[in-house]
Amino acid sequence: MKKRNLSDWVTEDVQIANRAFLFADGLFETMVFSNGKIRYGKLHFERLFEGCKVLGLSPESVTSIDTLNQFLVRQFGENCTLRVRWNVYRSGQGKYTPQTDSIEESIQIQSFSPAPSTKHSAYFHKEIFLNHSPWSHCKTLNALTYVMANRDRAIIGMDEVILLNYDKYVSEAGAANIFWCKDDVFYTPSLATGCISGIGRRIVIEDLKSRNIEIKEGFFEKEVLFDADSVFVSNVTGISYLSNLEGEMLGQQTFSDLNALFNF
Repeated sequence: MKKRNLSDWVTEDVQIANRAFLFADGLFETMVFSNGKIRYGKLHFERLFEGCKVLGLSPESVTSIDTLNQFLVRQFGENCTLRVRWNVYRSGQGKYTPQTDSIEESIQIQSFSPAPSTKHSAYFHKEIFLNHSPWSHCKTLNALTYVMANRDRAIIGMDEVILLNYDKYVSEAGAANIFWCKDDVFYTPSLATGCISGIGRRIVIEDLKSRNIEIKEGFFEKEVLFDADSVFVSNVTGISYLSNLEGEMLGQQTFSDLNALFNF
């Protein structure tokens, strides 16, 4: 199968009748292009490659980060910051049973908006819950759970929504992973709660471990957040601290070392 050039797979050239559109049969990476390269590009590529293996896609033909960087520099130069969405999905038509495991790719490019430093109002969704599966940690194209959760959040005028799993353990936020700190120990939900293995999550965990700061991954009830010294959510756009949850003020400790991991 002939490899497509990056200039051929920008969003405008992608046919609508594909398995991404019909079945959400694929993955995506939301990335930040800054100073001529995708930030944490190696981590994005590793997650995409691992997701391909989980979904049974052929990862060997995935475009390299270096090739993507070169394309973006040619198109936009090095002195800009962009939000880049990289879609990788199964080729072919068929119905529920795929006809092939080869892939197609597309990119969407938008202006970049950093995460707000503070989100002033957050709540637990009362009806939408997450479930663990062999691919729940992957960033799949099937994101309806997060679409509906954030739609509800916007309707009631909240800044953030926190999702529990079906066993009522804290899992993640509407478009980010969640962390909290208590007595100099950091906590974050296990991937087994059904949360996505976020790049921001990995960056924070690896940084804490590199500095010998204790980080615990596990199953936690929502009440622990109210007693924390700090609660924050993270994705590749940055860290946002939560100041109010369900009408109660939260601890307001901040962490400049962690914030700096996402500075551009």
